[in-house]
Amino acid sequence: MAVDGTRLLLPNHKTVKEEFGEYGFGPNADSMRSMAIASMLYDVLNLVTLDAQIEPYSSSERELLYQHLTKIEKGDLLLLDRGYPSLAIMFLLSAMGVEYCVRMKEDWWLKVKEFSESGKREQMVRFDLPKKDQELFEQYPHMANKPIQCRLVCVTLENGEKEILCTSLTDHKKYTYDDIEELYHYRWNEEEAYKLLKARAELECFSGKTALAVKQDFHAKIFALSYCAILAFPIEEKVRKESQESKNKHPQKINRTSALSMLRNVSVSVFLKQQIEKGLQAFDSIVYQTREIVRPGRKHERKKRPKKLHHMNYKAL
Repeated sequence: MAVDGTRLLLPNHKTVKEEFGEYGFGPNADSMRSMAIASMLYDVLNLVTLDAQIEPYSSSERELLYQHLTKIEKGDLLLLDRGYPSLAIMFLLSAMGVEYCVRMKEDWWLKVKEFSESGKREQMVRFDLPKKDQELFEQYPHMANKPIQCRLVCVTLENGEKEILCTSLTDHKKYTYDDIEELYHYRWNEEEAYKLLKARAELECFSGKTALAVKQDFHAKIFALSYCAILAFPIEEKVRKESQESKNKHPQKINRTSALSMLRNVSVSVFLKQQIEKGLQAFDSIVYQTREIVRPGRKHERKKRPKKLHHMNYKAL
């Protein structure tokens, strides 16, 4: 699973300002906006959100990560990007028996910087728990004075940039260099989930102005994405299997935007009209027919555009 966060622009309302606060933006920090930070604990293989949190913008991704930890169990494997590296977090995950793979910034930690400059592909390192963090481990006394051993892996991307990964998977034979490189790339599935949530489901196009409406919309759309992924899972397996057996040039997958657009009609049939079998069969049929090809390694330069604002007077139907 993976954890990542995103920022949300909130409506201008008294209850929103009271609960989420106001923050100054712009060159002179004089443009006041209410913002929130949201975070998802995401199953990157089954494309399901296991836990979602939303807090004022003054909070941080790391603080929300600590809230997710109650949903993580021993034996799980957690993927984190460059905003999360912390010795306290790494020690806590080790104490919980949770494996991890974290991307590091090259110039943050001395051992990481030395490894990056060494030209090595991988290296074993040991970290000690700082004294300032020892009070966090009162329920794990055995971890207070015990160093943890990690494995640093350097992956060179196509653009020449170095990707430094720090992982608890230290067995070189069981988890090869190529395995670690492939493993971290699964984190991109959460980035795709955020694109679906914000660009397709239009999360920031809230149905109401109040703080309660914001939280209701947030959790409802998170649920809708997971519900859609669960309903579409059998069809996706079928499409992938047929794609592997066929002689087509490119493999295929389902179109998740189309599946999400069908979800509203299916929900009416299933929950309100109680036409469960008929509704699910219609959903399966349409999702199966609206497929797209997969082009591995295909890249396009990202076009930076002004953020699209949603006006309350022109809400989606």
